[in-house]
Amino acid sequence: MKDYVQYLEEVLGLQKVMLNDTTASVGAAPDATPTVAKIQFFTQKGPYVPNEMVHRELVFLNILTQAKESFFRPETRDLFDRMKSAMKIRNIQVLELDCTVEDRSLLPSELAQFCESKVVVVFSSFPKDLGEMIYKGPGKWIETYSPAYLLEDAAAKKVVWNDLQKVMKELNL
Repeated sequence: MKDYVQYLEEVLGLQKVMLNDTTASVGAAPDATPTVAKIQFFTQKGPYVPNEMVHRELVFLNILTQAKESFFRPETRDLFDRMKSAMKIRNIQVLELDCTVEDRSLLPSELAQFCESKVVVVFSSFPKDLGEMIYKGPGKWIETYSPAYLLEDAAAKKVVWNDLQKVMKELNL
C-alpha cells in the first residue's frame, strides 16, 4: 500500500490520499500510519468513493500487489487500452478500478455494495481460477493475468486473449 501511495504522489501529483474514513497525508511523518481497510478501490484520480449504486456492463478490476501494476501507469495503460480496443468495446458502460485487497474472497461482496455488472474481469499477477467464468456477487467473474504482468511475460498474452474472448462472447461483442 505504501508503494501505491508513493505512486499517487510522484506520478499523479496527489497531495492527500483518502483511505476510507481516515485521511493520510502523503508527505506525513513515517510514524503516522493510517488505518487501512481490507479492500480499497482506486481510479486514475485517486481513491474511488462511490456515493450511489452504479450499473456497468463490464468492470475491469486490477488487483495491486505493487504500485507498478496500476492500470494508470503509462506503459501499463497503453497495453490495457490496446486490449480493450481488440475487444471492440463500444456503447457499453465500463468501470476500471485498481484495488488493494487482503482477502480476495471478500472482493465480490465489497464490489456488490456499490456496483452491479454483467461481467467482472479481475486482473492479477497471481490469478485464482484462471480463465474460468464463475458466478460471484454481481454477475460473472473471470480472473486472468494483469496488463503489468503481460509486460514482463509476453507468453501469457495468449491466455489473456482467450479469457477476453470469453468476456466478449458473454457480452455479445
